[in-house]
Amino acid sequence: MPLISIKAPAGVLNAESKAALSEGLVTVAVECEQIPDDPKKHALCMVMIEEGAAGNWTFGGNDLSHMVVSFIATITVARGVLDGQSRARFAELGHKAIVDALPGETRRIASSFLFNEIEDGMWGVSGHLWGLRDHAAASGYRHLQHLVAAR
Repeated sequence: MPLISIKAPAGVLNAESKAALSEGLVTVAVECEQIPDDPKKHALCMVMIEEGAAGNWTFGGNDLSHMVVSFIATITVARGVLDGQSRARFAELGHKAIVDALPGETRRIASSFLFNEIEDGMWGVSGHLWGLRDHAAASGYRHLQHLVAAR
């Protein structure tokens, strides 16, 4: 049940590339978080694409948009869903999803993936505080089903 927020420079993504990026990031989350092949579970993967206006995206105070297209993705999950290996895989496959969503882009494509892991009892879902067990039950994480069985 990740919340994926990805920031992109305005005008880089059209409707087709936004759809491809969103679908690609869900596919990455499904693999890295070990979510079962169930459309109801996949529907819990939220992707929000935010676009920054031209001139608001600089490197060292310089607008390098003629050379590079940069994306910043924040992946928010319950602590314990991802380990070091799955975070590394998420960053690798997430970058590939960005590149794949932009066929024909001639500028360098750069990405940063930031992992925000929420402690038990610090994530409110529809008026209730959730912990890792709740997330495991809702999302079906294969590697965490022992927590659900222990309820």
